[in-house]
Amino acid sequence: MSRKQLTIWVLLTAIVLIALRPRATYAQDSGQAPKSPMNVDGMAALESNAPTDMPDTRPLGGVQDLSLGSQASRHSFLLPSFGVISQVQFNPYESKPAGNSSPATSTYVSGRLALNKISARSETLLDYLAAGAFATNSNQGNSIVQSVDFAETIKGGRWSHVFGDQFTYLPGSSFNFGGLGGLGNFGLGLSSVGLTPGFRQDLVPNQSVLTNAAAISNAAFVQTTYALGYRSSLNFFGTYGTLHFLDNGFQNSSSVSGGASYGYLLSPLNSMAVSYGFNRFIFPHLPVGADSHTVQLSFARRITGRMSFQAGAGPEIQVYRSPLAGSGTVLSWTANAGVNYRLREWGASLYYSHSLGGGSGVLAGAEADTVSGHLSRGFGKWRGFTSVGYARNRALQQTSIHVIAPQSWFGGAQISRGFGTLGSFFLSYNASRQSSLAAVCSVPACASNQLMQTISVGYNWGFRPIVLE
Repeated sequence: MSRKQLTIWVLLTAIVLIALRPRATYAQDSGQAPKSPMNVDGMAALESNAPTDMPDTRPLGGVQDLSLGSQASRHSFLLPSFGVISQVQFNPYESKPAGNSSPATSTYVSGRLALNKISARSETLLDYLAAGAFATNSNQGNSIVQSVDFAETIKGGRWSHVFGDQFTYLPGSSFNFGGLGGLGNFGLGLSSVGLTPGFRQDLVPNQSVLTNAAAISNAAFVQTTYALGYRSSLNFFGTYGTLHFLDNGFQNSSSVSGGASYGYLLSPLNSMAVSYGFNRFIFPHLPVGADSHTVQLSFARRITGRMSFQAGAGPEIQVYRSPLAGSGTVLSWTANAGVNYRLREWGASLYYSHSLGGGSGVLAGAEADTVSGHLSRGFGKWRGFTSVGYARNRALQQTSIHVIAPQSWFGGAQISRGFGTLGSFFLSYNASRQSSLAAVCSVPACASNQLMQTISVGYNWGFRPIVLE
């Protein structure tokens, strides 16, 4: 790290300590739950005659992650917002030569629209984001960002159906996108009011290898749940996902998945499930392919508004089509675990997954391990936030001639302050690194094995919610 970068980091640390210290005593004595700008008073009218937290009823082993429950309203509403983010990056992707520390600046201007449409038997969740990026680095250039999360839940009698889709068009990997850890800082999404489609990330095309290549990712979901009784239920789902790169030198892929599970409620807080899953990975223009068959035993514990925990593991049989080397049938394992926690001003989450994946456009399939987490703490109108992520994608000898296991990681810290009801300002620092991809990817859009550091300043502002009914 250069002397200039070290000086910036010391100044940022000093700002965090000075800004947060005066609020510490109040935060310890307030005893209040953390509030996003939307939850201060902007949603008061919408939340009248409704409980603060609605229990999470998503089936264990389904297409959606479990949650803390939702701060749902009995009113349908639209939530428009916009944001502006300015960044300085040191050692940005595509910088030449490797190790070049000349900073590159960029600015994102974003607009976001969230929708919650509810009726007696259905609920629609829609989160749409559009942004433009203006960069000074000629190798990166200007770009656009598009993201759509959609879920429609229909209930009737013993039946429950979910139809959903997750679409992104990004100029780089979604893993730590923009040096911000993802898209959460671009305007006010559904998560600002405790709602989210929450699709399982192991069913969405994997992009955990850091690249600066434009790609379209889409995953469509359908799920049906039938309640056998008060305690037990059957669940069936299917998905179709694609990952298509607009730049040359990357491997497009598609996947078809399906699953069935039996869930049982052990107690009001605890549940378990036995599930079977199938995945088929297809690589256009390549003769190789891979299928996986998994059986998992899962356990979950849910305390509405406080904690959700789930963990599952089991054997996996991998079957390869036209393998280049090794056995055509391999016995492996699969596992996933996640926890969300909230207590007064504290919030935390941690997620882990081990599964067969599509290779993130760099490999023709890979065994992927992904870990991500965050920790946050509120201090009145101020809030501190840290996030970390790690991914390892091991190439398969059956589909690749290279023995490689690229690893990527990121870590960041952020402070934010709410202004009025619907505005917030934030300052963040993020660092990320990718191990060398020279053996499998020689195009400039592949991240070099150097430390990239990003300093971001942003402002998000939302209009008041528009009540639909």
